[in-house]
Amino acid sequence: MSKIEDEVCEEIQFRAKRGLNKYGVTMERDDLDIHEWLQHLLEELLDAAVYVKRLQKEYAEMEKNLDKVIELTEEIREKMDE
Repeated sequence: MSKIEDEVCEEIQFRAKRGLNKYGVTMERDDLDIHEWLQHLLEELLDAAVYVKRLQKEYAEMEKNLDKVIELTEEIREKMDE
């Protein structure tokens, strides 16, 4: 495996331990039916969609700021060349 896959495996183990400590159950629990599992999955995916949207907006803002910095840098260079 690659280092990235190793890190993902470590994170899964960490989350499993944290979940056991926090909720007292593992993913082998049998108190949820398929609809409840699907609801949990839906909620996690909705959270993920919100995170993606936020990061898209942040990245777009960073790009805009970078464009401004590049533009200002070019203006400074032009003035220095005069």
